[in-house]
Amino acid sequence: MMIKEKQVSQAFYQFILPFSWKAGKIRNFILYLQKNQFTSFHLNELQNESAYYGGYQVSHSEMESFFLPLTSQFLFPSSGHEKGFQRFTKAFSMDGLLSTTELKLPFLIHSIDLIICPYELGFITVRTEIKDVSLSNAIEFANQINWKDFEDLLPDFSTFVNWDSPPPFLEPDKMHIQSLLQFANEEAIDELDVFRSVTLCGGDAGNHEYITNYVQDHIYSRWVPNTYICVNEHCFTCLTNSSNPNLMTLAKSFYGENYYLHLINLFNKLVFVKIAHLYSTIHIEKDYNKIEKLIYFINSFTSNFFFAEYPAKLEGQELFKLFKRAYNIDSLYLNTKETLFSLFKYEENSVTKKDSMLLLVLTLYTVICGIFSMNLFTKDLEGKIHWSHFKSYNPFEYFAVFIVFSGIIVVAILGFQSLYQVIQERKNKKQWDEQAVISSRFPKKSN
Repeated sequence: MMIKEKQVSQAFYQFILPFSWKAGKIRNFILYLQKNQFTSFHLNELQNESAYYGGYQVSHSEMESFFLPLTSQFLFPSSGHEKGFQRFTKAFSMDGLLSTTELKLPFLIHSIDLIICPYELGFITVRTEIKDVSLSNAIEFANQINWKDFEDLLPDFSTFVNWDSPPPFLEPDKMHIQSLLQFANEEAIDELDVFRSVTLCGGDAGNHEYITNYVQDHIYSRWVPNTYICVNEHCFTCLTNSSNPNLMTLAKSFYGENYYLHLINLFNKLVFVKIAHLYSTIHIEKDYNKIEKLIYFINSFTSNFFFAEYPAKLEGQELFKLFKRAYNIDSLYLNTKETLFSLFKYEENSVTKKDSMLLLVLTLYTVICGIFSMNLFTKDLEGKIHWSHFKSYNPFEYFAVFIVFSGIIVVAILGFQSLYQVIQERKNKKQWDEQAVISSRFPKKSN
């Protein structure tokens, strides 16, 4: 297909980079963000509705109502002491320049989000804007930008994240892209424009039938032909030829509800993939503690953070379905349910075998003690013990002594072992809960 170059008057990009934070450093991480003028994000702080978005505004009340009744609880915790997405944001309002051998493109950096999520996951979001460029250059800009272009804005940030040894379920330096493109002069938008924007194909168009099928599989067509929304596994893009008043409405959703829809589904995908990775590393006959941890991990995630219900509004429901399909959430969820079932079956069988063995040992002791009992030598334990009497015992009496005292030792060991397991389980669950919830570890903001 022939590419007809078009002009973009404004292009807004949110570059989202998932990362893994280092366990045990969360407190210092928060203090680091506060020291570097990152402000915790809360919906009741209405002065921040227009603080981070390059002159555009979001509505905190609409964001909250959009995600009712369930997801708003963990998306927008009212304080740093509650479980959920802890977002810290800093306005930059500074100029940047993308310079390559073929392109020099100035852009604006509006703000950066640091979102610390449960399960040692997090997101960096960099909000940028470019003006008056061709669609090809806007696509090239999205293709060329990576975290290394911005890392100087967060000195020493690598101290708190696993940059050098990222978990295998994360793609190092792979930024997910959310874009809002306004075409100049209300120029018509076609399927090729949508395809190129969401796949970041600068000059490779392909055949018309393939492009049509691809766009139809990934598009939200409610406002076509003036506005197209398209989602795949790496990009969320909104293309519009609407005038500025309508652009304000689109920008409000772009920076607000759609941003969090994107984060929710990206978070769900990463957690499900992390579960699959952890399951693949378990040695089923040896790693009982890892099995317990993974079961707790799955249950805490599905009960606290994963919901089958959609946002209350129809638009939210439809967009949520689009994101879920793009990130293959339903399939990942089914795989996780099968993993949990397998772990439960193994744990059940393991506990049954352990209980059977314990019952066998105790039964043998009970039967043998019932046969020999302490009757063979209890008379020698009355009053002052005469140890010299033990020298005259016959083999059966010695065996009875051995059975009785070894039984006492076994029961004592089992009692101490059970007590240790209870203490260890409580300790483990507290540690796992801190990784899953992270709320109780947040320090209060210093004055």
